[in-house]
Amino acid sequence: MELKDKKVTILGMGVSGQAAARWIVSQGARVVCSDLNVLEEWPHGLTRWCHQNGVGIETKKHNIETCLSSDLIVVSPGIPPDIPALEAANKHKIPVVGEMALAASVWKGPLIGITGTNGKTTTTMLVDDMLKTAGVPHVSAGNIGTPLSAFIEGHTDETIAVLEISSFQLDYFPRTRYFAFTPPRFKIAAWLNLAPDHLDRYQNIKSYGDSKAVIHDFQGPGDWSIRNMNDKALKTWKDRGRARRLYFGMLRPGVPGACLDTSLKKIDIMWSDNTWEKYDLEGWSLKGLHNIENLACAILISRLAGAGAIAVKSVIRSFKTAHHRLQLVVQNRGIDYYDDSKATNVASVLCALESINQPIVLIVGGRGKGEDYASLADVTKKAVVRGAIVIGEEAKTFEKILGKVMPVVKVHGTKDGKKIMKKAVEKATSLAEPGDAIILSPACSSFDMFENYEKRGMAFQDAARELNNLLIE
Repeated sequence: MELKDKKVTILGMGVSGQAAARWIVSQGARVVCSDLNVLEEWPHGLTRWCHQNGVGIETKKHNIETCLSSDLIVVSPGIPPDIPALEAANKHKIPVVGEMALAASVWKGPLIGITGTNGKTTTTMLVDDMLKTAGVPHVSAGNIGTPLSAFIEGHTDETIAVLEISSFQLDYFPRTRYFAFTPPRFKIAAWLNLAPDHLDRYQNIKSYGDSKAVIHDFQGPGDWSIRNMNDKALKTWKDRGRARRLYFGMLRPGVPGACLDTSLKKIDIMWSDNTWEKYDLEGWSLKGLHNIENLACAILISRLAGAGAIAVKSVIRSFKTAHHRLQLVVQNRGIDYYDDSKATNVASVLCALESINQPIVLIVGGRGKGEDYASLADVTKKAVVRGAIVIGEEAKTFEKILGKVMPVVKVHGTKDGKKIMKKAVEKATSLAEPGDAIILSPACSSFDMFENYEKRGMAFQDAARELNNLLIE
């Protein structure tokens, strides 16, 4: 579709909506920006930019009439596909596309997509570092922070786009013939894992997995599909797509891909032509089997994308964990404080508990996403959990489930997130003993008390450091 003089409505004016709007306006389209927030709550400077560029503004609701009068609708990932405006647009065969899908469809260079319930950011960062170290031209974009639309101008046929892709973004990749652009094609697509998450948006884990599996529909026989051999939940979609296969995990002999040594001290790569490479994990600093799986996947992606083995090995030794992902914040009188605020589902909390070889006091809770928390009670059979501090809207639910197997302290309220987190850290410290670890690993979203998981994590870090300074004094 040629965008010049077309009417394009953009739903959702967060980071991705703003990036899409700026690029689409540059293509000569007539744009309307629509957001549920009142105008005073729009991002700083956006209203002025709209007025300066003749962009229409719609607030408080996504109007059906606006969508039906559009030639194209571009949707931010946080907007559910079943809202009335989008259902009406689909009924009238008006093209609907996500910001990432639109940008990917016009991207000139190779596309690499990385999806999964957990580990997407770490894997994307690893690939980014490996390609950067190797001098391979690329950008890192998508769910990791910067929308792909922001990089469209100025890239070349050689520029690789390394994309962290969520299920919400994949929901708006084309599934029908009404898509108005050439569908994107992923030279490499990796599916890390699948665990229950976002069940407040998806009917069940099958429909959630169906959304992620879509990535493999945008590949041909000459492309590469990389999957976690050890994740049984992925077997439902084992035959999805036409791309060549590589795997990672504890592989059977003869299976091409990245094989983890049982000692977790090395990764052996066997390529499809039966050639081998070996990577020593000495110097690798991230905790947990799940992070070694992320590394194995990143090695496969990076080598296929042109990074040399020397660059890959250099990153293995130097890479540091992303913020709020089992991040060691401070050590206080023999107690380690870990910020794992990004752990917004049960599976990621279980990974954290399995990765720490110390007795643990867990801080858990927030806004629920439709998950069952029973497996967190079962984990006490494997990990030593001294107790749990429960917070947020799900505090009562966690208290009921975890209280059967461990001491539980409930911190009431949701209005002042920083104050509540400070109390939670203090109470966790009172339960802990020297040699223990206190972990903020909530299993929930942050939206009951914080704007995002980053601000929740920083509240934990501030509280842990403040407590440490008081005890030092």
